[in-house]
Amino acid sequence: MKDTCPSCLARDIAPAESRTRGDRTVDGYRCPNCRHAWATARDLTAYSELHARRAQRHARKAA
Repeated sequence: MKDTCPSCLARDIAPAESRTRGDRTVDGYRCPNCRHAWATARDLTAYSELHARRAQRHARKAA
């Protein structure tokens, strides 16, 4: 998931690093504009429909 920098409000920043732990994913970001670093933790069960669609797209691309 892309995010917005909380410091300079630059948009659509992709995570520099991601880790999944159980039902949570932790994404680490660094803004290319102001170099601010931050992390987000998301509960995957809240995004289950979004992740299902993403998994379907990846499966189609891999086939």
